[in-house]
This record gives sequence, structure tokens and C-alpha cells, in this order.
Amino acid sequence: MSEKGTRRMNDRRGFRRMQKQKKAVSPVVATLILILIAVAAAAALYLWLVAWQGGVTGGIGSPNAQSTVTIGGSTSVYPFDSLAVTQFQQNNSDVVISNNQGGSGAGMLSVCAKNVDIGTASSLETVTQLEQPVSAGGYGCQASPEPVITTVAYDAVDVIVPVLNTHGLVSMSADTLLTIYIANDGGIVAFTGSAPHGYTFPQTQGVTYGGTVTTGIVWDQIPACLVGQTCGGVVQAAAGAPAGANTGTVMAACASGNDICGTTTPCGFTVCAGPFAGTAGTITGAATDAVQPWARSDSSGTTQSFTSRLLGIGDSAGTPAGLGFSGCSPDGQLASCGIEPITAQQGNGNPLVIAGVAAHPDAIGYASDGLARASGSGVTFVGFASVGQTAAVVPTTGSGGTIANGILAAGAQTGQYQGWRPFEFVTIGTPTGEVQRFMQFVLDPANNINFATESAEVSIYSI
Repeated sequence: MSEKGTRRMNDRRGFRRMQKQKKAVSPVVATLILILIAVAAAAALYLWLVAWQGGVTGGIGSPNAQSTVTIGGSTSVYPFDSLAVTQFQQNNSDVVISNNQGGSGAGMLSVCAKNVDIGTASSLETVTQLEQPVSAGGYGCQASPEPVITTVAYDAVDVIVPVLNTHGLVSMSADTLLTIYIANDGGIVAFTGSAPHGYTFPQTQGVTYGGTVTTGIVWDQIPACLVGQTCGGVVQAAAGAPAGANTGTVMAACASGNDICGTTTPCGFTVCAGPFAGTAGTITGAATDAVQPWARSDSSGTTQSFTSRLLGIGDSAGTPAGLGFSGCSPDGQLASCGIEPITAQQGNGNPLVIAGVAAHPDAIGYASDGLARASGSGVTFVGFASVGQTAAVVPTTGSGGTIANGILAAGAQTGQYQGWRPFEFVTIGTPTGEVQRFMQFVLDPANNINFATESAEVSIYSI
């Protein structure tokens, strides 16, 4: 074979080797290409997930809300519904809830005027009162759609004194507390309410009683505890009987600085409120200091429950004295009963009343049970005998507490706390949309119990 032919043959053999090599490499290249595609897809998916997760995380706490729900009213209900609002919004980032407090009266006026979606109240509301004109003591709701009232929890109204309780006060009855409030209204308005039944009104000493009492009461003119209760190591005796209905013999006060009345001291009680025996010099309040009663300056369910449930006062135009929820007409407030507390001793909302009582050794007042229990409130409870009770009761919460038992038995029995009242949400018509979603969240049994427990209230499912 010639040299030229030999080259041709070698070229053909080289070409065939190249073709075989190409055929051997193709599957490897294909595999590498597939791997590269898979890696690129995984990377793209990872980047998308990171971006999506970042968007969700960034939206928590500052949601791009699609709707807003507005709530307003009772300062007693506020701690309860604030817990519900916070937890609801954590699970519903598309809804923003505006929650405000200003008193039950303001809440009812606002919901009837359709300024809020939910009005909150800490007293027993009725459709009739909601629909009454404002000029008649109602809230001016329209009859159609009819207001809807939903009970979401229960609370109570307590008689409170500073934590230090410098005057040794252990317990008291409705008539003694009522006289304190009448005597310290500065004589601005004559008392027009009815006296609590079951007691001889009033049972304090050193004061001339009548339709008006303007002389004020000092601490050693009232008993330190209820008749028959051991107080300062001595069993409390009954006071000297008044000379007649709503009038009484002026008797000397207990000895200054000594709350245990001696046999020669012409005072009406065995144990008087004042500096507690054996603690003189360690307290700041004196036996002759005037009692400083605190009250609400705003229209509130707390005051309405205080006058009707604890004091048990009413009038001919309102619910009779006893265990009703209305008391003196038209709104159950102290002024409607002819009692006008001193302006300097009033607070707008429960928190300011509690702060006022906590700040003064001679103060006494009333407030929401849940708020009074709060750590650092600066106040403590006084055992109280309301209308129809024969012994003082300090409120306790929970399914077996005196508040829950009082609700179950309508507060008719001794040992159950009669100062309980409902927490209510009021809407105009049946709730729909986001308002309905929120209320269903609040009424869920597990949620409701948790909210009540955290705010020291009583769940509707605990009774």
C-alpha cells in the first residue's frame, strides 16, 4: 500500500475512535446537566422560601390589616378584653382592633351612636334601658336593629382600703358605709335613697342623723368589725340603739389612740376603728382623722353595682333596694341617690380610684375586684356584709369562690359575695364579619377561662 493510502486508512481509524469516544461521553454530560438543573431549581426554591418567610415574619405585629374593629367602655372590662385583643391579633393579622376605656356609660352611649362596634359594660344592661332616650336616663339606641347583649365574664365590686389599713378596719356593714358616704358629701345634695333593709339605719356614733348628714365621720366613730366578730382580740358588741328612725343620740367617741373601748368609755362599740391597739407610733393615721371616701367621677357600672348590690339602696322610681342592678334612678350612680362625693376624692375610672385610696391612710372606696387584686395595686379588701347578709364576706374567685357561688345562688345566702356583676359586650344587631370572629374567639371555652384567670375574673364556663 502506498504511503497515501496508508494515511487515508489511519484517518478513517482515528475518525471511528473519535466517534466511539463521543458516544461514551454523552451520558456523563447528560447526567451533569441534569444535576446542574436540579441544583439550580433547589436554590431558586430556597430563595423563594426565605423571601416568603421573611415577608410573613415582618408582617407579625404590624399587619397590613384589611379591617378594623373598635371597642370602648368599662374600665373594669378593659384588662379582660385587652388580653383577648392581643391574642386574637396574633392569630388574625388581617384585623386591627382599637380598644379603649372610659366607663360603662360612655361605652353604651358610644355603641348606640355607632361610634364603636362593641360597647363594654360592667353592669347588667337591658335592651329597654339601651333604647331609652338619653334624656330619660337611657343610651339612645335605635330599636332596629335591636341591641344584642352578650355576657363574656363575671367580676365583683369590692370595698377597699390602703394595704397598710392603718385604722384596723376588719369588716363593715352596708349601713355604716352608706353613712360614711352621706356624711362626707359636703351637704351638696340631700340623701334621697332608701335605707338598706335588714339593718337599723345608721349604726354609727358621734353623728346627728337625718335626711342630711354634713358633719363628716372620723375613724373612731365607726366599729372596727361586725357585731360578733373578733377584732383586736375582743368580740365586737352592738352599738347603742339610736333614739329613733334616722336620728340618734350623740355619744362620745372612743378614747383617742385606743381602739378598744373601756367599760367607762361611753362609746357605742366594743372595738372602734382607729389606730389599732399596740401599734401606736407605727402608723400615720390618727383615730380622729376624717374618713375619706372615694368614688367614681364618671358614669360607671362599678358605681351602679356598688349602690345597688352592696349598699342595696334604691328609690321609688328605680329598682327597689336589694339585689337588683339598677338602684337609684335613672342610672344607679351616687348622685342619683342624692350622694355627691367631694370632687377631690373622685377618680375617672377604676385605676384612679384605686390610686387615690392607696395613696391616703384615711381613705376607703370601691373598685373592680380584678383590678383591686392586681399585684402592686396598693389596696386590700374589707370584709363586707351587704344587704341580706349576716356576716362579712371577703370575695374569692374561681369556680368554688364566693363570687361564683353568689352568681349560682343569686347571692342570697350568707357566705356568698353579693357584689358580683357581669361583664357584657353590646353590639347593634347580631355581630357579623370580624366582630363576630372576635366574639367567637372570646367565647371559646378554653380562651374564655384563660382570659378570666389571667385578669382575676370569673369565666362564664366556671359557674
